Amino acid sequence: MNKLSVLSVGFALGVTLALMSMFCALAFAIWPDATLDFFGAVTHGLDLSAVRSTAPMRAGRLVYGVLGLGGVGLVAGVDYASIYNVVATGRR
Repeated sequence: MNKLSVLSVGFALGVTLALMSMFCALAFAIWPDATLDFFGAVTHGLDLSAVRSTAPMRAGRLVYGVLGLGGVGLVAGVDYASIYNVVATGRR
């Protein structure tokens, strides 16, 4: 099996999660009730209306969330590729 590039996989997952975070924020800005309803369905019917914030979205918090989720994705991708390389090839 081929080895994965650890940084490439980490970068790809980080960018993917950052984009998903931006699309989620955009969906919530445009359709707040539908977005909460969708994520309530994803979480097996939990009522998420109780956690809905009445404060408007601020750009700083949006950037903080996007960068944070991108960083989590980077670390998760690096971990995944490293583990894959060990399992698939038997060595790092």
